[in-house]
Amino acid sequence: MNNACIAVAAAAALLSVSGDRSHNKLKLPSFRGVAEVRSGIPGRLRLYMPAIATKPEAAKTMKAQLESTGAIHEVRLNPRTGTALFLYDPGQVEAAVVEGAAIRLMGLDAAINRRPVSRMETGLRTLWEAVNHGVMEATNGLMDARMLAGSALTVAGLRGLVVNGVTGPGALTLLWWASNVFRRGSHD
Repeated sequence: MNNACIAVAAAAALLSVSGDRSHNKLKLPSFRGVAEVRSGIPGRLRLYMPAIATKPEAAKTMKAQLESTGAIHEVRLNPRTGTALFLYDPGQVEAAVVEGAAIRLMGLDAAINRRPVSRMETGLRTLWEAVNHGVMEATNGLMDARMLAGSALTVAGLRGLVVNGVTGPGALTLLWWASNVFRRGSHD
C-alpha cells in the first residue's frame, strides 16, 4: 500500500471519529489546498484540486484512465474552479478509492505527504532569515545570527561564573544554552 493510500485511510479514520461534515457524507479525508472534498455522497464525489487548472494534461489523463475502469462512469473537470466531479458506481468502487486514485493519477502524493508548515512558522523563519542576513551584513560575514546568539550566551555565562562562581545556576544554564546553539548549528 503506498503512502497516499495510507494517508487517505488514516485521515478517513480520523474524520470518522471527529464531527460530521454535512457536505462530506462519506467522511472522506480532505487535504487542504491539494485535494479537498467539496461534497460526497454515494455515487457522487466532488474534489477541489487546484492541480486541475495548473496541470491540464495530467487532469485529462486522469479523467481518461478513471473513466476506462468501468466503475467510474464520468469525470467532469472544471479548470476554472479547479474541481472534478466523479460519478461512479458505489457497488463497484468505494469513494476513498476514487479519491486516492485521482490523487495518485494527478501526482499529488508528495504534496499530501509533505509536512505541513503553519503560516506562523513561515513568518518566523522569514524573520530569522532577515535577522541572520542583517547580522551577516553588519559583521561583514564574520558571524551569523546563530553564532552571535551562541557567543552572547557564552559571554553572559562566563561573566556569571566569574561574578557568582559555580554556585550560580544562571551561569551554567547560559553555558548549556550556548552549547546547544553551537551544537544545533553544526548539524543544520
